[in-house]
Amino acid sequence: MNSQIQISKGFINRLLANPALKSYTPLQKEEQILQFLNANGSQLMPTLRTPQFFGGIPDHEILSLLFTSLTDIINTEIPAFLDLLLDRRVNFDFISFMTQKADAGGQSREQVRRSVEMLLTRPESRRAMTGPLAAVYYGFSKKYLDELFQRRGYTHFELTKVQRLRMGREHVQALLDVNILLKPAIYLVSSGDGGQSSYSSGLVQPAFAETARGLLVKRLPAVPDAVVAASVHANMSFVDNPNIEATSRLASIFSSRARGFQPNQKVDRGADTPDKSWFSVARRNYKFYGFDVKILDELYSIAAEVMW
Repeated sequence: MNSQIQISKGFINRLLANPALKSYTPLQKEEQILQFLNANGSQLMPTLRTPQFFGGIPDHEILSLLFTSLTDIINTEIPAFLDLLLDRRVNFDFISFMTQKADAGGQSREQVRRSVEMLLTRPESRRAMTGPLAAVYYGFSKKYLDELFQRRGYTHFELTKVQRLRMGREHVQALLDVNILLKPAIYLVSSGDGGQSSYSSGLVQPAFAETARGLLVKRLPAVPDAVVAASVHANMSFVDNPNIEATSRLASIFSSRARGFQPNQKVDRGADTPDKSWFSVARRNYKFYGFDVKILDELYSIAAEVMW
């Protein structure tokens, strides 16, 4: 192995060994290190230019080596992480329930996995996968749906009466998790130049969403059309499109919440709990992100009561 690559991977591995990153998902670790390098690059350079590191190499090449090494190291963690999510965290039996085909769950699992793997090979969509993967890993769907189904309020009504999901809570949870995982799939059918979005918040317009839905239905033939549509609609503004599915609205919220989620975060005395604080801010900015403010109100209430 090239000595420069060895040195860069050794440096990245030392950064990743920080105990504070231990409970993070692979992509969250990657984002944390990227943020550290971008914020502290100028302070690190005098050390990185020394002979024991990268003496004689231009600064931009040093950073390129570090970024490449970081991606390579994180990529070694991805297969086992996806195995955990798709084989143990998400139960694809709901696909068979929806289609009445016994083998549909396994086929859809493989197609979802291939889509996620493809998304992780592209820089823009790789960043977009951070929140969805974290949301499923940390179980946001399960913990909040448990509460929402017990309370039988606005969100429960939207799921069962408006979206008309005729399935139990566990199947709804799995459907929501798949919507979350496939939310960034619009990048598979876009040019990647950002032209599909007319908002700095990353939301897409109905015309693009419909085009994306049609193309993704062909790429994911084992996934029911309704599931693909709800995943695509998670990229649209509910404020401007009030008929999008309730699972789409939840997928958008949970993906955004989970991206910066810090497991085992300590809360100072008198301070709001992490979820309560996040939902409070999201309620004030719901129009910009296209969130359903009534769902946010319920999630905020749950987080406040359960101390999340």
